[in-house]
Amino acid sequence: MGKTKTQPLTAATSDKHWLYERSVQNPEAEIDFIDHVFASEYDRKPELLREDFCGTAFLSCEWVAHRAGNSALGVDLDGPTLDYGREHHLSKLGDRAERVTLVQDDVRAVQSPKADVLAATNFSWWGFHTRTALLEYMVNCRASLRDEGMLMLDIYGGPEAQVPQFEERECEGFTYVWDQDVFNPITHEYQCKIHFHFPDGSEMNNAFEYDWRLWMIPEVRDLLLEAGFHKVDVYWEGADEDGEPDGEFVVSEEGDTSPAWVAYIVAFR
Repeated sequence: MGKTKTQPLTAATSDKHWLYERSVQNPEAEIDFIDHVFASEYDRKPELLREDFCGTAFLSCEWVAHRAGNSALGVDLDGPTLDYGREHHLSKLGDRAERVTLVQDDVRAVQSPKADVLAATNFSWWGFHTRTALLEYMVNCRASLRDEGMLMLDIYGGPEAQVPQFEERECEGFTYVWDQDVFNPITHEYQCKIHFHFPDGSEMNNAFEYDWRLWMIPEVRDLLLEAGFHKVDVYWEGADEDGEPDGEFVVSEEGDTSPAWVAYIVAFR
C-alpha cells in the first residue's frame, strides 16, 4: 500500500510493515556493505545470505534480486509478518522466488543450510537480555556459517541512546517517530516504540514495540570471540563536512565521542 495522487496516506489506510520498510530499512546500502566487506576478507562475492529476525524478508528478497546465483534464508518467529513478505516481496521475484526460503522458528534452533553471510540487523538481536542468551545465539551463528563465513550485527549507542526522548523524521507522505520510552542504567533494559503520524492528523501509535537490552561494543566483541569467531571488526560511520553521518562505514578501533552513533560489528568465522 502506498501513496497515490488520489489517496494520501492515513493511519486507517496504511500498513505498518510498508511504513517500516520505507522509514527504517535500506537493503541496497546493506547489500553493498556486505559485498564489500566479505570480498575484502575472502576475495569473492558471497552467495547465500541468512537473515535472522527477517520480518518481512525485505533484505532477503532484495539480496536474491541483486545478483544471479544469490539465495537467501530468512528466519523469524512471527508467522503473519513472514506472510506479508511472501505476498509483497517473494511474489515479485518471479522464478527467483524459489531461491528464498522462509522459516518460522527461533533463530537459535536453525543451523542449515550453511550461509556465507548471516545478518541480524535493525538491532533485532537486542532481544537477548542476558550474556548467556546472547552467547548461545552467537555460538549458533558460527555453527550456521560456512568455513569462509561472516556475521554482521548493527548496533547504536552514545549518550543520547540512554535518554528517554522522541525523534521525528519526515518521510514521503508520513512522519516516522522513534520513541525511546524507558531506559534502566543498571540493567540496560530498554523499551522503545515506533509511531507513525500522517498529514490528516491521524496517528498509528505503538506500531512496533521493543523490549531490548542496550548492548555495548566491548562486551559484544568479547562474546563473539568467546563464541569462537577468529576476528571481529567494528565499522564506524563517518561524518560529512557539517558533522552529520554520511552513511560510509570504515574499520575503526577508536570511533568518536558523538552523542549518537551507528556502527556494524562484523565477525569472521
